[in-house]
Amino acid sequence: MISRALILPIAACLLVSCRAVVLEDRTMCPSFLFFDVADESHFQKYSDVFTTVYAHPEGRLLDEAGTSLGSIDDGLFFFTVRGTAAVKGYGLMGEEGLLRDGSEWTVPLGRDYAPLFRFGYMAAVEEESFTVPVEFTKEYSHVMVQFLGADTFDYADGRFPFYITVRGNTCGLDGLTGLPVRGPFQVTPEEMGIGLFEFNLPRQADHDLVLEMYAREGLYEYRDFQVSYSLYEILRDKGGITWTEKNLPDLYIEINYEETTVYVGVYPWGEQELQYGL
Repeated sequence: MISRALILPIAACLLVSCRAVVLEDRTMCPSFLFFDVADESHFQKYSDVFTTVYAHPEGRLLDEAGTSLGSIDDGLFFFTVRGTAAVKGYGLMGEEGLLRDGSEWTVPLGRDYAPLFRFGYMAAVEEESFTVPVEFTKEYSHVMVQFLGADTFDYADGRFPFYITVRGNTCGLDGLTGLPVRGPFQVTPEEMGIGLFEFNLPRQADHDLVLEMYAREGLYEYRDFQVSYSLYEILRDKGGITWTEKNLPDLYIEINYEETTVYVGVYPWGEQELQYGL
């Protein structure tokens, strides 16, 4: 990435040059686009941010670059814009591990989703320089699933005798539009404690989200597939989750397999005490 900081000393010279040519189209003169992040206190200043700028309305990509939240906040990062009267674009934080196709960012099948944050913007290009206010939105839910009653299974010796697989039909996000990207999603999270599993979910595009339980060989009297839960319906009915929330919450699901009861805890973004260290 070419350092924008190196351009600052010559910016004034470029502007004087444009002003000197009376008949020149102003859209061809450089204008410097800065960002003002409204919610930077939620994140660490060293967090990496991927940013883009497109010409609006035609959608031509003008530039893209990686930077840090600190550089944006300190005014050290900017885009040089020419040849358009308006711009639009997006920024992503936490996109590591996702595959990119244009403005679509998707997770490979079998991988956990990324802890993704996004901002989008649209603005008229102003002379010399202009600053666009942006705000990151939380585009994933961190989910903890705790199964109760492991000690009730006769053959398991106090261990949880199942593993889980989560499947869906949403695999990512379009950074430019902010809309979910449809495609197969599947993750089999590791067991973090007795009956405790953790994974991330993208913003959902439809109702096709399920949690499946499979018996661990030697720990349960029956083998293979056991039961499927509609995770979408559980989160909707027990937690009120619509997947249209501005910031997706973190979720805690407690399932009593023997008593077939389910509890959902919802933790909105911003109520956590610790900053997101991406």
